[in-house]
Amino acid sequence: MKSQEIINIIDSLVKLLKSKNITNENKRDKLINQMENIKNDFKDIKIDKKYKDVYNSLLKRGKNIKKEIQESKDQKDILEKALSYKRFLTAARGDFRGEHLNIQKYYWPYILTSVLFLALSPQYFGFVLPMIFFVPIFLGVRGVRSRAITGLYMSLTVVPVSYMTSFIWMKYGIYAFNNYNLALTQIIEQTGRSNTVSNLLLVIPPILGVILFLSASVQLYLGYKSKDLFI
Repeated sequence: MKSQEIINIIDSLVKLLKSKNITNENKRDKLINQMENIKNDFKDIKIDKKYKDVYNSLLKRGKNIKKEIQESKDQKDILEKALSYKRFLTAARGDFRGEHLNIQKYYWPYILTSVLFLALSPQYFGFVLPMIFFVPIFLGVRGVRSRAITGLYMSLTVVPVSYMTSFIWMKYGIYAFNNYNLALTQIIEQTGRSNTVSNLLLVIPPILGVILFLSASVQLYLGYKSKDLFI
């Protein structure tokens, strides 16, 4: 399948945007440049037949957006509609290139980061912080699975607090390494656990803190890399 029809729609939208009297020229020109770049990318894409439904949906949406922009006199509404279609174009471009698998690659580091954050944060921050982030994490899971851009943003909110939690546990790990016997004695006194269990409580959380740091970093990288795949 060729992408000429999509290219024609992009050309039409670009001409429409240029013809509209929009005060925010910088935002309009930036959007036009982005759509021109997408158009050039589509020239080099050969669309597999398995994406026929995506292609037809993109065409239909483009025609509707074009009609709505033609009829609209609201500058903000025009830019929002064009920006919305630009997001669909970039997401579809990723699908046609086979890049949609990056969403799945992002999903699992996000789950690991969330689980480790919920497990490690109560020790230092109590249960209030993980409870506050439980809803954003849940909404992030649903949003990422449905490829919603709001879901991506929601899922990324766990990264800063995960870094904070991991840094604290890694700092404690350094302290425990340099003062092992003292740290072990403190855990035995605080928990009343056996020497074996206390050793595990001393060693495992800092290691999980390192894993949390790595997982949050991978999530952040993959989130940035796959941001154009979300709508």
